[in-house]
Amino acid sequence: MPDDVRAEIGPYFIERSAVMEEDGRKLPKLDDGTAHHVRTGLTPRWSDLDVNQHVNNVKYIGWILESAPVSILESHELAGLTLEYRRECGKDDVLQSLTSVTDQGEDEGGGMECEHLLRLETGPEIVKGRTAWRPKQSASKSS
Repeated sequence: MPDDVRAEIGPYFIERSAVMEEDGRKLPKLDDGTAHHVRTGLTPRWSDLDVNQHVNNVKYIGWILESAPVSILESHELAGLTLEYRRECGKDDVLQSLTSVTDQGEDEGGGMECEHLLRLETGPEIVKGRTAWRPKQSASKSS
């Protein structure tokens, strides 16, 4: 890679790992009683399906973020994601996305953590997950 290209893109990639350290914590049970935010009626579109008529794994991330509070999406950026796939989702399935939020406080740099569950409206779990969020840097800090 030429030195001038390396100098230009270096601040974005050098000294950063694409894969975070493995998070060995167990994903807790999330249900209607423990979820802070619930989004219902999520259905796959034709473009969400693979050749086997199952929902593509990337779509699950979008559905997980559907139930994340807008206040977090506006003030924080996604810093980490852990997913545990439980079963497949088909073209005619209707899902719910549940999210529980934990404020990490100032000791953790103002970060947030969310526990997630995607499940069929009939009950079976599709994906369990955890997202970690860090505060967005203001424009004055990033300049």
